[in-house]
Amino acid sequence: MALVMEPISKWTPKQVLDWMKGLDDCLQQYVKSFEREQMGGEQLLHITHQELEELGVTRIGHQELILEAVDLLCALNYGLETENLRTLSHKLNASAKNLQNFILGRRRGGHYDGRASRRLPNDFLTSVVDLIGAAKNLLAWLDRSPFASVTEYSLLKNNIVQLCLELTTIVQQDCTVYETENKILHVCKTLAGICDHIISLSSDSLVSQSAHLEVVHLTSIMPSEGLGMYIKSTYDGLHVITGTTENSPADQCKKIHAGDEVIQVNHQTVVIIKNHRKCTAFRL
Repeated sequence: MALVMEPISKWTPKQVLDWMKGLDDCLQQYVKSFEREQMGGEQLLHITHQELEELGVTRIGHQELILEAVDLLCALNYGLETENLRTLSHKLNASAKNLQNFILGRRRGGHYDGRASRRLPNDFLTSVVDLIGAAKNLLAWLDRSPFASVTEYSLLKNNIVQLCLELTTIVQQDCTVYETENKILHVCKTLAGICDHIISLSSDSLVSQSAHLEVVHLTSIMPSEGLGMYIKSTYDGLHVITGTTENSPADQCKKIHAGDEVIQVNHQTVVIIKNHRKCTAFRL
């Protein structure tokens, strides 16, 4: 049964608190601050470092944990059923080419000082951050079943990871802006080539397959038997089903399969992420 999940932007302050309680233990100290703020879903989706600071989240590491979780919420709220490997490749391709054009446009300008300056312009750094963000969105798909077990996609993922690491290293090197730009132009060209290759895989149905969200009702559960499904939690907080026990409630419902990701249990969000096949929300 398909589920039209309530948009995160419509969450009440109570739903935001329930979400907070599902985050890392080190973040639970901030629950009362969020409760006092009476923050709703729309405000949560647009929260900034400054606003977290005002809420008492002063540690940068804790801010990053919350913002990463919010990024995943944004993906669920805005792109669950519209994105796929092809669209994400197009977006990364566009980001790479936009950065290339930005660099080349600067060089054609009449006041280019990149051969003498060693200070990168802020808008240049913003473009690099945007490019890495687009790459992360694509990697989020390539890092899942079955892509992770397909050699070609696994190699593409590793190449993109290496190029992103190279980008972060390049912008920190002590060299002229011109030299930095040359290195970044090479990375952009390589990333665009990878995207073009993924887009060209038109015969592979996985490239154009979007995610969808489905709710599963599990009933007649015996306390001694449990649900009968195996769940593996990944390093980045996903809860992925790896299989079910024969004749268990999970097996008998015929709607739970290996590779599905659990995002809610009894409407409580436990992970906020999308899957190329299906995101499953359980109701017990």
